[in-house]
Amino acid sequence: MKNLASLALALSVTAMALPAAAQFAKPEDAIKYRQSALFVMQQNFSRVAAMASGKAPFDAKMAAESAA
Repeated sequence: MKNLASLALALSVTAMALPAAAQFAKPEDAIKYRQSALFVMQQNFSRVAAMASGKAPFDAKMAAESAA
């Protein structure tokens, strides 16, 4: 019974870990995804930073959209 419970636990942990390991087929895909995500974040943060530093006029609607 102990062996069966250990086996069941090991199988369930392995089954839960498999989806996390198979997110991207190639490392290049993961790199492209992360670079794209960081580019979008940079665009949104730069708008808010320009408003905060006074380089751009404050627009509450644009700031809220960029922050979201």
